[in-house]
Amino acid sequence: MINRINQLMTLADGKKYAVVKQAIYKNENYYAVVRVNEDEQSINEEYAILHELMYNDQMCIEKVEDPEMIKFISKYLGLDEK
Repeated sequence: MINRINQLMTLADGKKYAVVKQAIYKNENYYAVVRVNEDEQSINEEYAILHELMYNDQMCIEKVEDPEMIKFISKYLGLDEK
């Protein structure tokens, strides 16, 4: 697993995210990220969970949309509110 914490990821839609935390769950990488503004120096308070996967023999990143999976991964990464 490549350590991507504190690195920027650019999704297909052009939005950039800074990786805050990452973890492996069932041999797949998940990332807790925060959206970075155009200047790449500030954030805009948009948070997401990303999932890394192979698609057509190419490594891809997708946003996790399932609310239960978001909740689970957030807890797994220690991000859940107590």
